[in-house]
Amino acid sequence: SLLAAGALALVAGACSKDKAVGPKPTEITGLWNATKVEYVNKSNSATRVDLIATGGTGTLEIEADHSLTLILTPAGGNPDTTTGAWQLSGDQFKLTPTGMSWDITWGVQLSGSTLTLTGGDMEYDFDGDTVPEQADQNMILTR
Repeated sequence: SLLAAGALALVAGACSKDKAVGPKPTEITGLWNATKVEYVNKSNSATRVDLIATGGTGTLEIEADHSLTLILTPAGGNPDTTTGAWQLSGDQFKLTPTGMSWDITWGVQLSGSTLTLTGGDMEYDFDGDTVPEQADQNMILTR
């Protein structure tokens, strides 16, 4: 599951002296529907899986109180729900899952009603052998 894979994820956010401009917290709060949830194999970027293109669904609810709920459901599978706290720092969006000491950081862009999250450090089982490989997660979400 994504949550189990995320438990092994590496922290992707690094501090920088340059503060990149990103969306304001008030601009990203609300319910977002995924139009793409892509996993890219870090050792072979040509190997990609898009959860939505294969018939899955995804929603991301970002609350003003900095709580968050991410629900990803693969085609024919069970929903994988991750709750936690979020932070926004310039062009970086960080999720700390409830009860976990690790976090996941994506680059974030907002254009109109489209929220794009890129480069979240994950693991994904690309070849179905129950051994996940290192992956980047990219999501495109709309209101």
